[in-house]
Amino acid sequence: MDSIAESIYTEIPAPEELNDTPSLLTVIFELTPRSWYSLREKVTIQETVKTVLVFMNAHLSLNNSNQVAFILSLPLGSEILHPSVESDENEKGLHGSQENALLINEGMYRNFRIVDEVVMRKLNHALEKISANLSESEKKVSTVAGALLRALTYTNRLLHLDQSISTTTASAINSTASTMNTLGTGSSTNMSATSMHARVLVVTPNDTYELNYIAIMNSIFAAQKMKVPIDVAKLGGNQAPYLQQAADATNGVYLHIKEPRGLIQVLSTAYFLEPSLRSIVILPTNSNVNYKASCFITGKPVDIGFVCSVCLCIMSVLPELGNCPACQSKFDESFLEKLRRGPVIARKKRKIDNGTGDVNGQTPTPAAEVADALGPS
Repeated sequence: MDSIAESIYTEIPAPEELNDTPSLLTVIFELTPRSWYSLREKVTIQETVKTVLVFMNAHLSLNNSNQVAFILSLPLGSEILHPSVESDENEKGLHGSQENALLINEGMYRNFRIVDEVVMRKLNHALEKISANLSESEKKVSTVAGALLRALTYTNRLLHLDQSISTTTASAINSTASTMNTLGTGSSTNMSATSMHARVLVVTPNDTYELNYIAIMNSIFAAQKMKVPIDVAKLGGNQAPYLQQAADATNGVYLHIKEPRGLIQVLSTAYFLEPSLRSIVILPTNSNVNYKASCFITGKPVDIGFVCSVCLCIMSVLPELGNCPACQSKFDESFLEKLRRGPVIARKKRKIDNGTGDVNGQTPTPAAEVADALGPS
């Protein structure tokens, strides 16, 4: 041991302080009857929601200050199932109805039970409303775009916590906000920035182009500014191009899950990473992202179209009234007439041989004739 040099003994540096920043997970669950009908032989709506609730409970178990939100995208609009006034009352100690006891086991961990009870009860009420107005619900388009904007609004409200709000969710992260205020960030207003990560998870079986393209793009720009990734779990069917664009533009995860019964395995692996860890982990990505825009007139994807010079509105066909469908700008009638006629292709002139061997109709010069007679030098 005496022959071992002392220089090989190095002090192990103290480990850096762990990042215990709380995180907000907002789940958007699309409830479109036509899309879920195509998956009726593989999985039911209730089974999928229970799988998502397991994923949300796992997120809550990582940190005592973590928060979750559940937004239901219905054919007639969007609805926030959790947090709500009912979940706040249950957390304060009020006993739920007899219906809650039948949905969730009473022996479950309290924080998990509060979320599961409210979500399952309101989900059943939403399904009853859809069944009562099934004919009207089938005619409506997808409302995922509105649910995305609602999720980002709720996220922004928590990231810039309003101290005048006295809800349970606000009080749960009030300690984080007070810590920020003690560091010298106090102001005369009731708003204070909280140190919290956030992300949005969209679970949808819809594969149509019925999404509001303008609202989707606004959601993408807002999420990029807020640094909130949008994850998309596409169930069955075909790809969802616009949601694929949203995930790719916000550094989110997009996966096409053809077998919905294995959703819990995908959620617990690909979607379990926090935003702070995604820079050092290889995420499942798709290089073939369809970045086609949507026509403002027909609502279909556009390969080659027309663009308004005022608002950059994209059109696959020319408007009949001569006005922009977005900003109502008046287009030049003469220019529209030229576009309606289509491109004019000039006909090629026919080459005529005049018998001299020159197809261009030109007479060869004497110098050229002598050079041809002598041949190559």
